[in-house]
Amino acid sequence: MNITTYIILAILLFVVEIIYLKVAKKYNIIDNPNSRSSHTTPTIRGGGIIIFLAFIIYGLWFNQLVPPYSYLIVSISLVAIISFIDDLVSLSSKIRILVHILAFTLIFYTLNVFSIYSIFVIPIYYIVAIGFLNIYNFMDGINGLTFLNTLATFAILLALNSYYLEFTDNNLLIILIIATLVFGVFNYRNKPKCFAGDIGSITIGLAIIYFVISFYIKTNNPLIFLALSMYLIDGGLTIIERLFRKENLFKPHKRHLYQVLANDLKINHLTISTGYFIIQMLFNVFAYFAITKGHNNILLLIIPVGFVSIIYLAIKFKIKNTPTLV
Repeated sequence: MNITTYIILAILLFVVEIIYLKVAKKYNIIDNPNSRSSHTTPTIRGGGIIIFLAFIIYGLWFNQLVPPYSYLIVSISLVAIISFIDDLVSLSSKIRILVHILAFTLIFYTLNVFSIYSIFVIPIYYIVAIGFLNIYNFMDGINGLTFLNTLATFAILLALNSYYLEFTDNNLLIILIIATLVFGVFNYRNKPKCFAGDIGSITIGLAIIYFVISFYIKTNNPLIFLALSMYLIDGGLTIIERLFRKENLFKPHKRHLYQVLANDLKINHLTISTGYFIIQMLFNVFAYFAITKGHNNILLLIIPVGFVSIIYLAIKFKIKNTPTLV
């Protein structure tokens, strides 16, 4: 696909996003601030619908509505539709989880997970995948965070796919990056025009899981999970904290570090998002060079993630035990 086609697709996605924003405003698809929010003004939700539409455009444009990509697009469509409904009217967590399980079943079938791994390993795949999906959703809480993290992750996936090992179609990754950049135009602002919404964060999370598992199955290299580091650290450690507090993991909260920095310390949202992005990009650059140089020692995953986790916990402890900071 040449540069002209990419430009046409970028313009198309940009126009579609503008149309959605107008429709969403007309029908009041708005995220109004509440006690759990990090934003203070009503903002359109569901701007991440552009990622879902990027998959549809890819399938139609490249005639990929056949296996294996047809299963991926169906999975994406399932979670996108149920997530958009959830953006409009709050759905039961049981309904969402059932749809997520169905979507992952299609993805695992596409990636031959059921034939490669034992019956004892497959449940772990489901638990980890659904857990990460929820983390990606909960991390969509301040301006620019989902945009920059998604951009960083798609970037390393494209680099590995282009220069190391082809595990998916480059055109799909490029279209997703274009869609992400279009979303960023409206989201990476002090006063954003829109948030990703469940349809955006859940769709992106599912796509990233698909690509990461696809790479891992083909290489058996755990260093690819460094591409998920910042979300896994903040999301994972927050889940552990909430388990200790015996809180409902599916209920909204304000315990993520990015939320504490934004709500308690009043740090600018874009500053926080950019900080997360820079650290994630450092993880990604390290992962890229380690993988392309043939390294696959899991210690190269554990050590950097462990180091940043210690810093994360130290910052949270410092904030918690310094009354003047909260």
